[in-house]
Amino acid sequence: MKINKQNNKFQRDAFIDTLFQYAKKDKKILLLSNDQGAIALDNFREKIPNQYINVGVSEQNIIGVAAGLTKEGFNCFVYSIASFIINRAIEQIKIDLCNMKLPVKIFGVGSGYSYAVDGPTHHATEDIGLLNLMPNMEIFSPSDSLSVEMIVKSLIKTSSPAYVRLDREMCSPIYNKSNFDLKNGFSELVKGNRYCIISTGKMSSTALNISKEIKKYKLGVIDIYKIKPFSEKFLHKIKKYKKIFCLEEHNEIGGIGSIISDFIHDKRLNTDVIKLSLKQKTIFGYGSRDILHKKNLIDPKQLIKIILKEIT
Repeated sequence: MKINKQNNKFQRDAFIDTLFQYAKKDKKILLLSNDQGAIALDNFREKIPNQYINVGVSEQNIIGVAAGLTKEGFNCFVYSIASFIINRAIEQIKIDLCNMKLPVKIFGVGSGYSYAVDGPTHHATEDIGLLNLMPNMEIFSPSDSLSVEMIVKSLIKTSSPAYVRLDREMCSPIYNKSNFDLKNGFSELVKGNRYCIISTGKMSSTALNISKEIKKYKLGVIDIYKIKPFSEKFLHKIKKYKKIFCLEEHNEIGGIGSIISDFIHDKRLNTDVIKLSLKQKTIFGYGSRDILHKKNLIDPKQLIKIILKEIT
């Protein structure tokens, strides 16, 4: 797969830079933040100050403000830390956005263990599960910066509320503009034989590395970047696999492992699903991202050991 060499920036910057290009031409586009700091935000503050609103550290309020402005005809994008904007404002998201079907776009930085060393208050490890329960909500989980740019472009004209989970760290480039298809919501990065890893976000790079490490077993890799609504075309990609490993940096309950398990059950496929995700007993741990991965058995070494045990 040929990679775009320019696809190498922080997901946060890819989001803000792309939105800025559209906002310069459309005064209805607004960026709202919770007192966030980023160099990329300076373009909004300095060049189009009337289109940038710092609502302060008040997550419930920023959702209400965005909802009100959207009702008045503005195109609102909310940028905040993922764990805070979802966990603290879930009621406002449910009532103000989903119930009203207002197309406010929430970009939450710090997916999974991105803010690992800041402790459980900053861990966004339940966001997919919480928002998957909400009607009318779209959920995106990009794996690199180019996929973020493509998602931003698609959300400029969306008619539904949406949530995009951004990783805080630099993600290895995976896509170029010719092989990223947002309509499908997923990409088969490596075609496998009988076994496959399905992953999302930063963990898709881990899945690719594992597939290369044990390539003699022809382990497929599928990256999911649109989690809700879930594409029906997904059926045609996974029905050939005997066993699927769902790899994610999310609670084992409610993440893509649960979503795919339900999908396979509903479609009555004869496919085994093994969840490689965060365990309930260790989900609130402290330490670096690598340490927390080891505690949850999703570091590369342990993942290879688990996968090989299942397929050999």
